[in-house]
Amino acid sequence: MNLGLDTIIEKLEQNDFIKNFMNELSEALEKFNNENELKGEKMEDTKLTQEEDMEFYRKKWDFLENYFNKELSDLSKGEIFIVTNKYENDYEYHRYKVTQYKNNKECKYIAFEKDLPENVKLGDVVRKVDGKYIYDEQATKYVTDSINKIKEDIINKR
Repeated sequence: MNLGLDTIIEKLEQNDFIKNFMNELSEALEKFNNENELKGEKMEDTKLTQEEDMEFYRKKWDFLENYFNKELSDLSKGEIFIVTNKYENDYEYHRYKVTQYKNNKECKYIAFEKDLPENVKLGDVVRKVDGKYIYDEQATKYVTDSINKIKEDIINKR
């Protein structure tokens, strides 16, 4: 059964409105694809210039300080920290640094691996409740997404 698709396509290709629409659609899809490729790329793998890096650091600091001020004002869910470092070659104590941002300071504390949630990673948000650290998945996602958005905005300004 021949539906005459070749004829229909030929007629559509001759129509200026359809040509313009197809061109605009192609450009929009290409732009959307390029933006998604940037988002699909890990933000931490994208290199910033020195000026961009300073801007990123300032904006990240502001975000973290504001976020921590809000979270630390209500300790009903526990005291909040971000896991920021792991002591290398610390085979005896297995220590991590956990950090809070408050009063214009980056306050770092030591946490032992045995006290942290299993499989904790750098950048994870944990809360200390009754002397134990508990992984906060929602806060980790929010903080990670927000920091990635800051970096993405800086890159998109290029």
